[in-house]
Formats: sequence, structure tokens, C-alpha cells
Amino acid sequence: MEFQRIVDDNVEALRERMNSYLLTVRGTAAYISASDDVTHLDFRHYVSALEIEERLPSIAGLGYSVQVPDAALDDFVRDTRAAGQPGFEIQRRSQSDPHFIVKYIEPEATNAKAVGLDISFSKERGLVLEEARDTGMPQITPPIQLVQEDRSLPGFVMLMPIYTDAGESGEESVFLGWVNAAFVAENLLQGLTLGQGELYSLQVFDKTATQDLLIFDGAEGKSDKGVYSAQQEFDQIGRTWVLSYNSTVAFDAALKSYQPLSVLVAGLALTAFVVLIFRNLQARADSLRNSALESGRQAQARAEENRSIVENAVISVLVLDVAGKVLVANQAAERCFGYTKDEMSRLHFDALTTEIDDPDENHNALGHTKNGRVLELDLQCNEWLTSDGEMRTTAIARDLTEQNKAQRELKGHKVLNDMALQGSEIGVFDVDLVTGLSEVSETWCRIMGYPDGCNGMNTQESFLSRIHPDDLPLLQKADLDCIEGRTERSTSEYRLKSVEGGWRWMRSDAVVVERDLDGKALRLIGTQSDVTELRRDRNALEASEAQFRQVLSSAPIGMALMDDTGKFRNVNKAFCHLTGRSEIALVNGVSLADLMPEEDRQELYKQITQMMQSGSATVYAAEHRILDGSQDERWGLVNVSWSFDKNVGGNLFIAQIIDITDQKKLDLIKGQFVSTVSHELRTPLTSIKGALGLLTASKDENLSQGQIRLIDIAGLNANRLTDIVNDILDLEKISSGEISFNFDDVDLTEVVETVVLEMTPFASTHANTLRVEVVEDDLSIFADVGRTKQILANLISNACKYSDNDSEVLIKAERLEETAIVYIQNTGPGVPESFKNRIFKAFSQADSSDTRAKGGTGLGLNITRQIVMRHGGKIGYKSTPNGLTVFWFTLPLSENSAHLEAPVEALPKAATGNKLSVLHVEDDADFAKVVAGALDEFATVSHATSGTAAKRLLRKTSPDVVILDWGLPDGRAQQLLDDICKLKPDVRVIGLSADTDLQSDPRLFSSMIKGRTDLAEVAAEVNRCHALAS
Repeated sequence: MEFQRIVDDNVEALRERMNSYLLTVRGTAAYISASDDVTHLDFRHYVSALEIEERLPSIAGLGYSVQVPDAALDDFVRDTRAAGQPGFEIQRRSQSDPHFIVKYIEPEATNAKAVGLDISFSKERGLVLEEARDTGMPQITPPIQLVQEDRSLPGFVMLMPIYTDAGESGEESVFLGWVNAAFVAENLLQGLTLGQGELYSLQVFDKTATQDLLIFDGAEGKSDKGVYSAQQEFDQIGRTWVLSYNSTVAFDAALKSYQPLSVLVAGLALTAFVVLIFRNLQARADSLRNSALESGRQAQARAEENRSIVENAVISVLVLDVAGKVLVANQAAERCFGYTKDEMSRLHFDALTTEIDDPDENHNALGHTKNGRVLELDLQCNEWLTSDGEMRTTAIARDLTEQNKAQRELKGHKVLNDMALQGSEIGVFDVDLVTGLSEVSETWCRIMGYPDGCNGMNTQESFLSRIHPDDLPLLQKADLDCIEGRTERSTSEYRLKSVEGGWRWMRSDAVVVERDLDGKALRLIGTQSDVTELRRDRNALEASEAQFRQVLSSAPIGMALMDDTGKFRNVNKAFCHLTGRSEIALVNGVSLADLMPEEDRQELYKQITQMMQSGSATVYAAEHRILDGSQDERWGLVNVSWSFDKNVGGNLFIAQIIDITDQKKLDLIKGQFVSTVSHELRTPLTSIKGALGLLTASKDENLSQGQIRLIDIAGLNANRLTDIVNDILDLEKISSGEISFNFDDVDLTEVVETVVLEMTPFASTHANTLRVEVVEDDLSIFADVGRTKQILANLISNACKYSDNDSEVLIKAERLEETAIVYIQNTGPGVPESFKNRIFKAFSQADSSDTRAKGGTGLGLNITRQIVMRHGGKIGYKSTPNGLTVFWFTLPLSENSAHLEAPVEALPKAATGNKLSVLHVEDDADFAKVVAGALDEFATVSHATSGTAAKRLLRKTSPDVVILDWGLPDGRAQQLLDDICKLKPDVRVIGLSADTDLQSDPRLFSSMIKGRTDLAEVAAEVNRCHALAS
């Protein structure tokens, strides 16, 4: 029956439309679940790519809603604003706990009233949300009034819960929220097929409601019902709708034939025949004539009625002769093909339509309009004979072009959803539990190793046959528990044999989406993804973490992991032993600051802060005192490194401390011993040299040649011993910092030439010559001229001692970027391999025989290295056995001398004038001292540890500047700022905060300074206040 076929088409179109909605929310849920973090902009781009306004215009909006506890609602609003929605507000806030908040919804312009909506303001909506969350199944609300719709029309919201994947160890999935698609019933249910409203009317009732509720009335205002009607129940996601169809008069008329016209012709013929026979019966003839005329008029009226109905039908109707020429065409046909009535009468039907040899389920013929457009037609042809026996054909053509286009767009939208799942590498399967067969997505086929698709194979049978025998029972049990209702979801990980023969790990997550009236499961829908690399990475990470923990625990060096507040997160046994505290005590409350004296702590904080700000290094190393549990001091070589941890949003610090207490004691004893011995040697040496001098003065008169030779030997060795003592004292003074350096601008060329002139006699005694090569005439350095000469003399002396006879020693100086570099090159035996690792250590020589053969103490290079380092330079060498040996060192140029005075970062100098009065409100006493030291040159700093204490000081004093820590422990920073503005309106306030998300207060003198340890920025802002005050 034609009417039933139209009804079936309409129901199928509604089912396709609802499935497209469901695919859209499923795809969006999969996208959110597979993403680490979906921002407002990410969600907008995703929904924009779906093109729902063009592809699914009946959807009012696609949104993402979250569950927020009442206690966290204000934080949620603040975080959402900071993340890119500055105008975000909670709308219709309820008293429920938790709240169900619409976080994103697109298109936002037409759904502004729904952004931030607390859906739990409506009890029945909240119940649907909870059911979706608790069952993990999609749900549709009862008929509701959508907040974004001004018209009072029934609407619905389709909801899909979002969960994270469960872990391998069996931990539960984490609930992330819901995807919600809102639509108005009128927009959803109108225009399902082309003839809706003209050939038939549709009314829809919600049977699931308490009373059958009319949600769509396509027959409103229409009284011309036809004779055909039908009803169907439509079940979709827990709701049952009753679809009521009625034909129209236009549809009924379109099904009538031209039989009345044939009856008219036959009646007229019969009447004529009777008139001829009974011509002689005049009276009766008149009666019969009148009767025939009346019958003719009635037949003509019926023919006109039929013609009027055909002319006004929305379906094209054409009458053709035996040759296919168009005899009659209604107005719908003229509009459909674009021809006038006269043009139609001259056409053959073949010029208007072409039947398809292999028709599909959507259309069986193509139509050709006047302007060349191709139509997709549902063509029905019926042949009949006229009263004259002539063959006629009635052709009825339904234009399905737009309807088919809409269906293709729906399929395209499905493909788009498949692409979204494909981009997430998630395959989808739909198992019919009755037949055991399954429908799968292209991504599923590709994951299974079929890049060209599954091509009609029994996918479920292929899938089960490739699962590892040890894992198959686990998968089957998980599916069975879900099918029989013992669990809500079937989640499992298993090994699957690849097409190449190897094993890969898969993860599937499935739910039962359809059951019969007895509760028997009918369909199982789920997702499958390849987690092989994830498992490998997870296993590698676990193994690496276990190894790291083992190394950390058993390391002989004290090691600890700290956060950016100095609190310990993890410590090893060696660290506990060094500090004299248990692991529990260290982790629960003790910080690095508690383990160091204040002086060491301030120096460590200062250096690390400056290194982090300048980015000059990521490792800090220095010797510091460590306080053990009884507050006794020990010495440790402290190494601190850091890196930013995205998971916690801050820096993590790794501290390694080597106990050097015993080494320090030995160094102290050694230093004392060396100092004592050196000073004690000077007195007898002075006496010996004096006595030798007296003997030398009188040697020509009273001494023999042998005695004179012995006196010369004694004098030579006394001088040598004096050099040794002087070197030892120099080493001790340089190491202890007792020697002061007089830095000034020095002409390096002049210094080199002077030293070479002084060292020429020494070189001659070793059969060497000295050659100077200076690339630039003006090579000015910032250095101590005396110590620079000492560096050159030591290196030239060594070069002469270890050069081949009759060879040249080259001294070369030139500019290297921001430094001057000096090379001393000689040819000789070179530096032995065994000596290279200790060449710059004190008392080191390549061979003990060198002391006797070459002379020297083994201190020269060590002293040279320390002098170079005190200048901020570097020293090194390169040596080839029996070839060239080059020692080099660098010193800063005069134009870069500022780097020597401020090696990390120079704080701003004060403007001229008196010092500023600064009040620093800060609860961290250590940090307050560091800030006070940084501002000492141009400001006098007083300190208050709380807002209350600061207010008392403000009543007594009038500071020029207040530095306010926004994170005071009593939480009164905002109130204190109000008080300052009232009590001291002329005071400039600089805000400090460690919270980078905190917004600046417009009453502050400067923008909020982010990062409490940014001393240069603090000093710069205070100095600006000083300049303005001047």
C-alpha cells in the first residue's frame, strides 16, 4: 500500500535522524575521554568541524556538562574564567550537592542562556543525568522547556556519560561528565520526508510521560483529513513515542484513476444508440435526452474535480500516449521539470526521465529539468486503455532529490564521527547477541590488521579466533557479567594475534544497549583500541621507577626530592643518616631550611634564585654546613638540580649531599700545618741566608775554592726553599681568600711584553727563545696586573723547562668574543697521560725526579688556576706526546668588567636623593631578609609578618612604599590594601604573589609581580618609586 510505504519512509527517516544525534554525542564523548584536557577553544573547534548547523540543523546546541561538588563550585567558576571564559557565571544555581553545570555549549551565540546552567535546578532533569551517570548509558529527558528557546515548545536533551578508560590493574574508570545535545521537538519532527504536511499529517505523543503528551502536531489547523491513517510506536533510548499518521485529500485524490471519464464516454455512446432506436418515441426520447444530459453534466463535474485534484497535487502526474508523448501534466510536474504547459505538451517522456538499470533503495529514475538539473525520482507507471481502446500511461513521479541529499549528509555526518573516532584510534563494534554477528567501523578493521576493510567477513568469529588462549576466558567472563547484568560495563585488556603473527595488546570497553521485555540482552556496543605501546611504556616506566627508587635508596650519597617550598617528598637512608633524622620526620614537616644555619640557607636561596632567573645553569653546587638532629654542624657538598613538573605545575628539586665533614677537618688540619710550617721555616731561612751572605762577602780572602762551591750550593738551595715557602703561603692565602686583588684596566700587550723581557734570561738557561705574537694593538683587560704577570711567568717557566733544546716558545694573545685569550706554546715531550687528571692539583708533578731535575714545588699550576678563576676566567691545555703543548687562559675584557662585579644579575642602583622608607609585609622571615639586602643601597626596610602587625606600623609611621605579599597567613592582604588606601592614600603599594593566576588589583602602583623570588623585578619597581619621589 502506497500510504504505508510513505509511513515507513517517515519512520525510517526519524530513526536515521535520531541515530545521527546519538553518533554525534558518542563521537564527542569519545573525543573528550581520549583527550588529556579539552579547553574551551578545543571544544569550539571540534563542534565547528562537525558543522551541526548545516548537517544537523535541528540540534539547538552540543554541550559538555560536568559534576561539581557544592564546596568546590566557587573554585570551579574562577578556574573556568581563568581558562578562557571570563564572563562565566552559574545560572539558576540550585541547592543540590553536587551541581550539574553546563561548562561548554556550541554554537555559543544561540545558546548563551545555557552556558553555566545548573541543570540540577530541575529535579526531573537531575534524575536523568544521575541515571546516565550511574548506568553509563545514553538517556533522553522527558519533554522540557529549553532555557535557550523563547518559544513555549516541547524540547528534549540527549545525554551521553563520559568515563576515562579503566587501568590495567582494575581501578575504576573516572567519571568526567556528560555530552548533551538539545533539540526542540518541532525542529526534529518536521520535514522528515518530502510529502509531510501535504500528502499526510503527523502527530507525535510521548507515551513514557504520565499521560500521553502531545509533543508535535503536524495536523494543527487542518481539517481535510483523508481516508488513510496509521499509528506506530517509536522506541529510542528509554522513551516511547506514538507516531500518528493521517492522509490528506490531496493524497487520496492522487490515487484515483481516470475510470469516470471512460464511464462518461460509454454512457454517451449508449445514449446515442438508444436515441437512434427509439427516434419514433418522441416523448420518451425527450425524457431519455434530459436524463443523458444530466448524467453528462455530472460526469463532466467529476472529471473537472479529478483534474483539479491532479493539478493541485504536490506529486508530479503525467498522462502519456502510446508513443510516450506527454498529453497531460499537472502543475507539480511543470514546477518539477521547469517547463510551461505548452512546452510539456511537445515533449516525450524519455526527454524528462531516464530509468536506472540497477536502481537503489532511494530512487529508481533520474529526471532532467529544463535548466539541466538532474533529479532523483521515485517513478511509478500504470498503463490503461481509453474508451477508444487507445493505450495510455499514467506516470507518478516523486522528487526525492532533497530527501536523498539530506540522507547522504546524515551518512556523511556519520563518516565524520567515524573520523573523530579514527583520529583517536578507537574502533567501534556493535554485536547482535541473538545472531552472534557484529557490525564494525573502519577503524576497528584497521586495528585488526585489515586496512582495506573487513569486506563481509564474519568479524566476530575472526575476532574471537585471534585472542590469546590465556586471555579469552577473561574477556568472555567480563562480557558475560555485563550481559547478565552483574556489571555495568565489560572492560578488559587482552592479547590479540596480529596478521603478521605477533601478539598485540588490545583494550575493549562495552555496554549492553538493548534488552527485551524479559531483560535478555540483545545488543552489545563498545570500543576497541590498541594499547600495545601504552603497556610497553607503562612497563618500562614502572621498571625505570623501580630502578630509580632502588638506586636512590641504596646510594651512599644523601639524596632527596623536594618541591618548590623546600619540603621533602622522598629521601634515602644516606640522607637520613647525614641529617640524623628519620624518613618519617623528614617527609612530614621538615624542610631544607631546617637543616642549614641561616647564613648558609640565605646564600643557597639567593644563588639558586639568581641562577633560575638568569637561566645560566640548572645545577647548583657548593659546600654548606648541615645541622643534624642535635643541631651539631656537619659539612656537606650540596648539589641541587631542578626541572619543571607539568603534573604539579611547579619545579621539583633534587638535592644530593656528600658528607665532607672529615675532609673539612683534614683540610683545616692541613691548612694549619702548612701555614705553621711555612711561617716557622721563614725565620731559620732568613738566618741561613744571612749567614751565607756574610760568608760570601768574605769568601775571597779566607775560603778555599771547595768551600766557596759549597756556599754557592747552600745559597742556591736556600733560595729554592724560600720560593717553596712563598708558593705555599700564596696557595694558602688564595685558597682562604686572604689575598685581595686590585682590579683595573690593564694593557695586556704591555704586560705580555714586560714578562717576556723578564723571562728571556731564564729561557736562555734552558736553550730556548721566546717569541710574542699579539693580534690586536689595543687589548685592554680588567685584571690585577701583578697576578696577571704571575700567571704568565708560571706558564712561560713551565714551557721553558719542558721544551726541547734550541726550540721556540710562542706567547700569543688575541680577542675571543667577550674575553682575551693567551696561548703559551712549546715543543717537547708533552704531558704524560697518567698526569693529565691531576695536573692542576697542588703538589703535583709528572715525576718526583722533576723536583730535582727541573726544580719547582708542584704548586705553580694550581696557583695559576686559582688566580685565573678569581678573575672570572678559564684555563686549560692541549698536549701531543713528543709534539706541541699549548696552555691557554682567558681574562675578561675591560668593556665587560661589569660581569666580574655582578656575575649573576646586578640589582638596580638607587636614584640620587635620600633613601626610601619601605614596609615589607611578609610572613617568611628568610625571604624578608633577602629582599631587605637587595634594597639596602637605596631603601630602609621595615618588616611586618601579618596584616594586623602592618596596620599597627602604618598608624605609627609613613612609609614611601609598601611591598605586600598577597598570600599572608591571616588572609588579610585584600583588607590591608583597603586600609592602606584609607590611612595612607599617597603610599605606593607593590603586590607580590606566587600565584600566577591571581589578577592584579588596579590600586597597585605596578602590575602584580609574579614569582616571589624575582628580586630584580622587586628592586626595579621600588627603584622606580625612588626615581618618581626624586
